[in-house]
Amino acid sequence: MRFRNLAILLVVPFLLNACATARIAQSARGSYAGPPIHTIAFAPGGGALADAIGVELFNDGINVVDSNQTTAILGHVGISEIQIASPESYAALSKAGVDAVLVVKGVMSQDGTPESASVRLTSVSRGEVIAGLTWQNGWGGMRGSMADRTMRKNLSDASSEISSALLKRIR
Repeated sequence: MRFRNLAILLVVPFLLNACATARIAQSARGSYAGPPIHTIAFAPGGGALADAIGVELFNDGINVVDSNQTTAILGHVGISEIQIASPESYAALSKAGVDAVLVVKGVMSQDGTPESASVRLTSVSRGEVIAGLTWQNGWGGMRGSMADRTMRKNLSDASSEISSALLKRIR
């Protein structure tokens, strides 16, 4: 009995150390003090993760301009979507009622869960980054194992964490 308890006490820390929860790192600037952010346009190319973040932001009261609408707004003034970080595109988006542009770059695994993400929110009125963050999914043990499935976040959970972090920064 004692040996079993001792073995458990020695093994559990190693098992816990072999697992990691999702991590999020944010820009270290102070609180955002610029104009209020009511409408966010999504840059093209963000994929399923950007779409899921958009749904979360919309559910929290933010007006969302999806990447297709963003492309259309820029196209009406002759600006390519690859020029989204230019003063001309910011002016066009601002004229359309957009307060900020969100660029999402994510890496998805084969099973459809997100691996990592990099997110940057830029004010169209000032052209400065309002919030930047990186997100890394958790892991545990061998890919597909019960421990790994327990530690990893699905698309919905990841987008919820990322949108919550963004909202804390702009509110």
